[in-house]
Amino acid sequence: DGTFEYVTGGDPNPGDDLRPYKISQPKPFQFIVQGRHKAPKYKGQNGDILDFNIAAHGSGSSLRMFSLSRIHGALGDAGQNFKSLSFLLKNTQFPISTDFTIVHGCGKAI
Repeated sequence: DGTFEYVTGGDPNPGDDLRPYKISQPKPFQFIVQGRHKAPKYKGQNGDILDFNIAAHGSGSSLRMFSLSRIHGALGDAGQNFKSLSFLLKNTQFPISTDFTIVHGCGKAI
């Protein structure tokens, strides 16, 4: 929808593929990706930061997703971080299990 963008790792760019490092603890992480979500009032450096990591899990993979508001006072954003991650999850081209766990933040029962 044009409101999401990929963010490189900076300079030098460490890359997203972690497989050459053979990470096994705390999980066998294979990829790490960062992006940004912009809204009409909050974009560029003020856009939400999206972090993703993919780890090997049995015969498949597990995906961890995190969204961070770049402005203070985002408490009244009606769950935008949750909505952004939910939108991405629902619109992925990969087969996604409906078995997911909300660990922190919006969408988690208090």
